[in-house]
Amino acid sequence: MSGKASGAAEGLNLAARLVADMYDAINRPDLSGMIRAGGADDFPEIKAASSWLEQDAGRLARYESALRQYADPGFWDDMTPGGALALHDGGEMARNVLAGRPAFDHRD
Repeated sequence: MSGKASGAAEGLNLAARLVADMYDAINRPDLSGMIRAGGADDFPEIKAASSWLEQDAGRLARYESALRQYADPGFWDDMTPGGALALHDGGEMARNVLAGRPAFDHRD
């Protein structure tokens, strides 16, 4: 299974657990049992939760990408020809991910 397919399956499983827990909390063991048995992936609540989790995972991936680049010691190395990449970035990667855009790699 590819990483993306595996992530989607994990997201769907998490969404199903969240919705089943919600049904337990509102005293609907019939519905939570159906979900836990794997027979309710078409519930709109599961689809909505899965979509939200997928969007959130994409946002976190963008944050992690920018943080990895900011954490790279080479990013701050002022001995790099043309100066440290941090001087050229000036927070642009952070602004990109906060605006919902992917961080770009300064080394491209």
